[in-house]
Amino acid sequence: MKEVYGLLQSDFPFAKFCVYQGDIIAPLQHHLSSNRIIYVETDRDSAETVFNFLKDKNHDVYLRPDKNMIYRYVDMDSRVIFVKNLVSEAPMQEVSGVPMPTLEKLLVDILRDTDFFYLQGSESGRIIENAFNLYTINRNRFFRYADRRKVKKELSSILENSKK
Repeated sequence: MKEVYGLLQSDFPFAKFCVYQGDIIAPLQHHLSSNRIIYVETDRDSAETVFNFLKDKNHDVYLRPDKNMIYRYVDMDSRVIFVKNLVSEAPMQEVSGVPMPTLEKLLVDILRDTDFFYLQGSESGRIIENAFNLYTINRNRFFRYADRRKVKKELSSILENSKK
């Protein structure tokens, strides 16, 4: 992950990135499923250029993959890269020099993004409940981002049902 971010930073010094590995979700899951994918989120205008750059560097990379593409062609246990659009004003943090999503962003994205289809449904509710039980969640940041992603009502309902 650091290697990928280093490559991107050197060739795209002015682009904004959010880079993380799918396995950071594992501690919150009820039914463990493997996800070794490296997610690279960047501005909509840069996504295709970043995709082509990583492809030219011989990485196994997918541009904005949807559920069908992932189901048919992607081994979630392999080290592939997904290049996605970064939502403006997404809550991020820097960890060891790498811009990564905050927990609030991850929880909302799991509910909203098609590439997390395997976590949606009852599993996403459990993930959110586990996150609220184990960590301190900034509710203002969480609901502000959820509102931007148009899942605020759904998240409110999940939290109400779990009594958090």
